[in-house]
Amino acid sequence: MANILQYSLKTYLSHIRLISLFSISLLFAFLIPLFVRIPTFVSIGAIFLRTGSIPELTQVESAVMVLSFLISLFLISFAIVNINLVIRSERTQTHIGKEVISGLSKYTLNVFWLYLSAELLLLIIQLLTFEWGAQQILSPILSFLAILPFFYAPAGLVIDDLRPFRAVQKSFSMVLSKLPYFLLWLAIAFFLLAIPEFLFFAILPHEIVPWLLLALNSIIIMPFLIVLQTQIYISKYSILN
Repeated sequence: MANILQYSLKTYLSHIRLISLFSISLLFAFLIPLFVRIPTFVSIGAIFLRTGSIPELTQVESAVMVLSFLISLFLISFAIVNINLVIRSERTQTHIGKEVISGLSKYTLNVFWLYLSAELLLLIIQLLTFEWGAQQILSPILSFLAILPFFYAPAGLVIDDLRPFRAVQKSFSMVLSKLPYFLLWLAIAFFLLAIPEFLFFAILPHEIVPWLLLALNSIIIMPFLIVLQTQIYISKYSILN
């Protein structure tokens, strides 16, 4: 585990400028819902949906909301794919620019469709648990289980050039076969997200803290977590573990 953490940090720092550049699309992706009439709010540097509070919308407003959501999801897919391509180019000693250009349509669209499927699945869970009156307890559990097949799927698509369905299968098996690494990733993610929140709220005006956290998470923390996630995936056949 220590080797994977060390290699992830080395990879991130070696390509920090390029990774940060690609991560700007993450920032735009999270800002878009805040400037469109979508029932979302920013808290602790993340965007959340206000379930059960969708306002009355005209057809035009509904179309704008859906289009904005799709653009946001595509930008997230674009950033994740490009960060994975940086890692793959490092492993295969290929030119990063060529990898990005060739992978834009091939990988980004596949990741986009995977994430769109995941979002629809989460929406169904939200609606069903709301209908059952168990949204507070059952929804988080079912949502957590639902994302497991998608956790390593982008890495499988980019690194191993898997088909989407096969990438989902591989992701789920990876979570189970390398459960300690998955739990380690969750622990590191919690630590990296919680410490800045605690420090910022302690020393800065509370009004600006969520926005600073949103920028920090988009440009620095989330990109590193993506690198770590991909390095864990690669460890299935790597000497790193």
